[in-house]
Amino acid sequence: MKETLLPVGLLVIAVALTAGCRSSKPRTYEMNRIYRQELQRTENAAGLPPGSAAEAAAIKLFVDFYREYSIESIKAGVRKLYAEDAYFGDPFHGAVGIDEIEEYFLRMAEPVIECTFDVEDWRRADNEYYFRWVMNLTVKPARKKPIEALGFSHVRFNEDGQVVFQQDYWDSSVLFDRLPVVGFFTRAVKRRRD
Repeated sequence: MKETLLPVGLLVIAVALTAGCRSSKPRTYEMNRIYRQELQRTENAAGLPPGSAAEAAAIKLFVDFYREYSIESIKAGVRKLYAEDAYFGDPFHGAVGIDEIEEYFLRMAEPVIECTFDVEDWRRADNEYYFRWVMNLTVKPARKKPIEALGFSHVRFNEDGQVVFQQDYWDSSVLFDRLPVVGFFTRAVKRRRD
């Protein structure tokens, strides 16, 4: 029975994705274009001296900002952490400029009861920083079902210790798992892997 359900399920997913891709292709293409443009634009960001007090302060500001992700913390800290012309991207959206970033963060925080990012580790390679974190999220529509997602942020700082580029990568399927129809298929695929 499982063997029969899997091909049928995959067919349904393929049809849904194909239909969805047609309508979202321009958006995805645009997000990728902006990501590449901003990656190139910030490639030669001045950055911070390795091991300096300025580097330590920038890293602390980043970690502290994400420790508790809420409307209050965003309003209090987003303009300290991000440069005026910063780029922020995640699996759902790309924002350029502090105003767009702040607006996006505030919109994403509206349904949040609690959200924390526990930075477990970070590494530097030239002016590229990689922060590995665990997101713990509880949202109003699913108060009794907290979400945990693993992810990392690729970050570049300017000489003032502000973020000029940030791209987040994380397992967004944990959100899809909660959706009635799509969740059935994402959970089925995950079970199949195990």
